[in-house]
Amino acid sequence: MSSRPTIEKPATRELTNPLSNDIRLLGNLLGAVIREQHGDDAFNLVEDVRAAAKARRNDEPGAAERLTKLIADVDLDAKRVLIKAFSNYFQLINIAEDLQRIRALRQRELTGRVDDSAEAAVSALKAAGVDAARIRTIMNEISVRLVLTAHPSEAKRKEVLIKLRHIAQMMSIRDRQTLLPRESRALEAQITEEIEELWQTRPTRASRATVADEVDFGLYFITSVIMDVMVDVYADLREALQTHYPNEDWSELPPLLRFASWIGGDRDGNPNVSPEVTLQTLQTLRAAVRNAYLEEIDFLSEHLTHSADEVPVSEDLHEAVVGAGGLDERFPTELYRQQMNLIRGKLERAEYEETLELYDDLKLIETSLKRNKGRNTAGGALRRLMEKVRLFGLHLVPLEIREDSRLHANALDEMFRHYGRTESYKGLSEADKQTLLTMEIANPRPFFPIEPHFSEATNKIIATWRMIARVHKQYGTVAIDTFIASMSQQPSDILAMLLLAREVGIEKDIDLVPLFETIDDLQAAPAVMTVLFANPEYRKHLAARGSRQQIMIGYSDSGKDGGYLASNWNLYTAQETLAETCASQGVTLELFHGRGGSIGRGGGPTNQAILSQPPGSIHGAIKITEQGEVIAYRYSNADIARRHLHHVLNAVLLVRGAPPAGELRPEWRQAMDYLAEAGRMAYRKFVYETPGFAEYWQQATPINELANLPISSRPAKRKPGGSFQDVRAIPWVFSWMQSRAIIPSWYGVGYALAMFCSEQPDRMALLRQMYQEWTFFRALMENVQLDLAKADMGIAELYASLVSDEALRESIFSEMKQAYLRSCKMVCEVIEQPSLLYQSPVMQRSIERRNPYVDPLNFIQVDLLKQLRQIQPNHDEYKAILRAALNTINGISAGMKTTG
Repeated sequence: MSSRPTIEKPATRELTNPLSNDIRLLGNLLGAVIREQHGDDAFNLVEDVRAAAKARRNDEPGAAERLTKLIADVDLDAKRVLIKAFSNYFQLINIAEDLQRIRALRQRELTGRVDDSAEAAVSALKAAGVDAARIRTIMNEISVRLVLTAHPSEAKRKEVLIKLRHIAQMMSIRDRQTLLPRESRALEAQITEEIEELWQTRPTRASRATVADEVDFGLYFITSVIMDVMVDVYADLREALQTHYPNEDWSELPPLLRFASWIGGDRDGNPNVSPEVTLQTLQTLRAAVRNAYLEEIDFLSEHLTHSADEVPVSEDLHEAVVGAGGLDERFPTELYRQQMNLIRGKLERAEYEETLELYDDLKLIETSLKRNKGRNTAGGALRRLMEKVRLFGLHLVPLEIREDSRLHANALDEMFRHYGRTESYKGLSEADKQTLLTMEIANPRPFFPIEPHFSEATNKIIATWRMIARVHKQYGTVAIDTFIASMSQQPSDILAMLLLAREVGIEKDIDLVPLFETIDDLQAAPAVMTVLFANPEYRKHLAARGSRQQIMIGYSDSGKDGGYLASNWNLYTAQETLAETCASQGVTLELFHGRGGSIGRGGGPTNQAILSQPPGSIHGAIKITEQGEVIAYRYSNADIARRHLHHVLNAVLLVRGAPPAGELRPEWRQAMDYLAEAGRMAYRKFVYETPGFAEYWQQATPINELANLPISSRPAKRKPGGSFQDVRAIPWVFSWMQSRAIIPSWYGVGYALAMFCSEQPDRMALLRQMYQEWTFFRALMENVQLDLAKADMGIAELYASLVSDEALRESIFSEMKQAYLRSCKMVCEVIEQPSLLYQSPVMQRSIERRNPYVDPLNFIQVDLLKQLRQIQPNHDEYKAILRAALNTINGISAGMKTTG
């Protein structure tokens, strides 16, 4: 009997012949490589396993047993071939699906139907009566910052990503160009070459990633994709504005969309991020952007060969070149070229102290070209370089710092004791902590000793803040402009940051950001901020920062704490009340959304998330994390990255320029209050109160083995030997994704919906109305639906077989399965469709296409976990089996298109 709900096929399905052809080509090339590397027997084994997996999916009798036996009967080397075959297949499927998505986007653009784009937003605003002056005001108010995070759950190595990008580029050439037969053969040979290299490359690192590895990972996407795509998106926005408001000059747009990074700055629970590491990261960022500029300057130097004999140059440019040391005798009349070479020399010698200095040197060339019949040249590669300089400066991206507020408290406890101010700062009441901190902030005497001789942890806190002050003097305040305190729970947690910032003299130059993570903390956040805003010393800091307050809200830990419904609703209501609190105090709120990659950690389409925010919560400025595997999925391909950034701009322009009218209906709010609490109770009862649940989780998922996967420099727990509460949300979600149960994103949803409807017969009609008319609730249901479709109780039951206690296994899995089927039923009833993803045939087909290939990896993983858990770590075969198991984790992540 199948453990999956029936998935009915919609009456019509989008034709995907090009996609099928691409998958067939890539699959055949992979098959050829397998034959060449391991022979026909290996290839036939892969085909037999795939056929058995497909038969199982079709509910053929005995297919599951046949698949299990096929895998159990082969040795470890054969299993490794299977793992590599199916893992690489997913990498190639992902490329083919991305290419199909790009085809669809290009086709829509050809027919003028590009929804959710910057142009669509500008068009909508113009149609709504927004004039040019108002839209200019809106753009000046908007500040979107996308923050690449420092704890990537990305399981692929950069070396692998580069090979995949090369394959994607070649597939794009094949798709967009008419090739001669010999050209087609040559291209397929090149693709085969890359696949062969992939086959012989380790999918995971040989050793755990260092912080420098993570920095390098982020830099790859910024310098190879993001910088160019950002220039393209600004050009698209400029063109849209010029089309709809033709009488205005839109040549200079405000920097309404930018990037930042936590990579190398986030030390929350990561002892590897030291002050020295952060300094090195900043130097690496500066070197990377300098090299990117130098490459373009070399290109321009070769192209800007305009001669003063043919066309004049501006007097300002002539004076700049002559004043810098005279004319170059090699090309004395080519002043643009000489200016480029002068710029190159200054960059190499790090003589530019401010971004504006570099920009102005380039501007001299642009101005002269425009005045002397070189407008096309001025608007080409030179303008692109100037736009990059404007957006990325000399620092590439700002680096943000995050630290656990409890470490600040520990450090202050030690220092206050040392100075005789109090024997136990941590033992004080919250009111007394605030009083003491406020007095110290106002006290002009130094608080840090010249040479601190405290504990290592306290000395590190002092060194971190001193490092920031040093960076501000050396590189400017833009290099580090934000400090986030995780686990912020009381006003004293933020006042502690202010004291430390004041001590090193940067309190006017950095945003101090509380991060509210758990559901209790989200509910308490408005009261915490109210107390802070009433504090005279904090008010001085706010005034220096333009009466603007960043507040970060955490999706990951609130989801782990109370389940999907409670997390999302408390995040929604916290934004409402925080917006009201800030407005009442004359403070501009800037919300920072700590969204993860998976649905259970706040993932999902970014534009949908922005449009779902409470009315009035976005005042123009918004920050959003780009976490883990999301970075690779969104920024590996320039076309997809461009589409993503258009989504973001579209949503922010619409929310700011044409906000939805009216308040939230009281009956909708009451319904969500009920659903959130019912969902929270069900989730907490299952996860936190069920006897033996933690034991089940540790045995029925690869959570313990995940700790050995060298994909991140960050430990799986915030502190060594910590409890279940200290387990990070990333491995929590990652482990359930591997077992295909995916409970963080749906458990408690079906119970809450069923209980709500059971009390009154007309409540289902209310839920359907909410789904149709309320963007927030619609996004909530759509996201749950997606992960329910990805989940598979048949595979989850396979993992449950790893639990040694039969009674525990049966009781927990039985409840999980019932809850899953209930959630599927209730979500489909709310959405009014006969089966999951009924109205999303492309997504449905993608999942169906992947299942026969990801299922074998799950079967292999379970087989390897059984072996691994029966032998000791010092056994001869342990390391080899563990490595194979870790490779299945990598493959399943590719198949599910998510990790944590």
